[in-house]
Amino acid sequence: MTKYIFTFYLILTFPFLISAQDASEVSVQPSELEQLIIDIQSKVDIEKRFDFSRANSKEKQLADLKKINTKLKKDLKSAEDLSERLINQFDQNEKTLAELEEKLTLKLGNLGEMFGVVKQVSGQTRGEFKNSITNIDNPDRDLFLKNLAESKKLPDLSDISGLWVELVKEIRNAETIKVFKTNVLTADGNNDELEILRIGTFSITHEGMFLKHLIDTNQVEFLPSQPAGVSKRKLKNLQTESEGTFTIDIDPTRGAILEKLIQKKTLFQRIADGGLVGYVIILLGLAGVALASERIYVLRNVLLKIKNQENSDSVSDDNLLGMLISTANANINESLDSLELILDEKIQSITPTIEIRVKAIKLIATVAPLLGLLGTVIGMIETFQAITLFGTGDPKLMAGGISQALVTTMLGLIVAAPLLFMHSYAENYSNTIIAFLEEKASGIVANKVKK
Repeated sequence: MTKYIFTFYLILTFPFLISAQDASEVSVQPSELEQLIIDIQSKVDIEKRFDFSRANSKEKQLADLKKINTKLKKDLKSAEDLSERLINQFDQNEKTLAELEEKLTLKLGNLGEMFGVVKQVSGQTRGEFKNSITNIDNPDRDLFLKNLAESKKLPDLSDISGLWVELVKEIRNAETIKVFKTNVLTADGNNDELEILRIGTFSITHEGMFLKHLIDTNQVEFLPSQPAGVSKRKLKNLQTESEGTFTIDIDPTRGAILEKLIQKKTLFQRIADGGLVGYVIILLGLAGVALASERIYVLRNVLLKIKNQENSDSVSDDNLLGMLISTANANINESLDSLELILDEKIQSITPTIEIRVKAIKLIATVAPLLGLLGTVIGMIETFQAITLFGTGDPKLMAGGISQALVTTMLGLIVAAPLLFMHSYAENYSNTIIAFLEEKASGIVANKVKK
């Protein structure tokens, strides 16, 4: 602003300065000077108005802040008063509530104890019923027991009666056989409505097959496999017949025994665990048993025919002794040494027919344990591979290899043991026949010496 005042003063004195100069100089036109003064005066007025407006704005803001501060103080005081009143009201409510609870306790008396007992029994009963297969055909009782156990009010007579009724029903269900329809989860993932048989509180079946109760969802599904040794026919008859006396298999442990039984492998499952080596051992064992049986049967008949020929007066060529006697009679005129050689040669030619396939029995009995050992090695290799890939955290991953290792060894021993006995039996027959023929040959030679 000082700048503008100085300029304005300079302009006012400017004509006097001009008059002191040479007259020849050109003077400023009066109209231009007046216009300049007017412009300067206008700018000065604008500056004054701006300064005044700014001063007024600051005063207004200050006044507004004072009003807001006053209002906030007033609101804070009101909030503090309200808080104090609420605290006092809360303390009063706590005191009133304690007095009411004391009065309620006095009025309840024994009813309070009964209330606690009813809630406790309801909770325990709900847990027991939830694990029971009777929950399948009584799904609504779980909600009733839940509401009764979690209720905050005193149970009335209908609630207590309902609890007693449910307990009595469960007792009756334990001795009741019931047929009803429900949804059953099948092996293919479908949820089909099937007719099932509930045997007391112990087992549930469908057409002779045991079912499993899923406690969490209260659903029914088929077992992965059925336990061995259970008569499906008897269970079917029980489901279809309306009266009569039946002897059936049940699980009094509500599924625990069934779980153990289905985990127990059948004979064919154990054989399957042996893999290819196990099947080879079984085939060899069957072949060995068949061969040994055939040899024992044939050699036994040969020995019987020899015994019959020994006791017979006539000579027959349908047995080895008869063939030996016929050979001796045909060469009776030969010298003693020649006759002995001929009979020895005859016995030597007969021996292979007697010992044929007997040694094969022993060979199979020897090879079977070796194949079992091979299966053991293969199984252990698979086990170590599983350990390498997955570690030892999950034993199921190693079970397959260990199972094969043990099963093949077992099969090899099972095959070898009886075959060794059968080989010994067949070899005894063979040795007996050969010894008998040699004895008879010696007898024939001795008789010729006597003559």
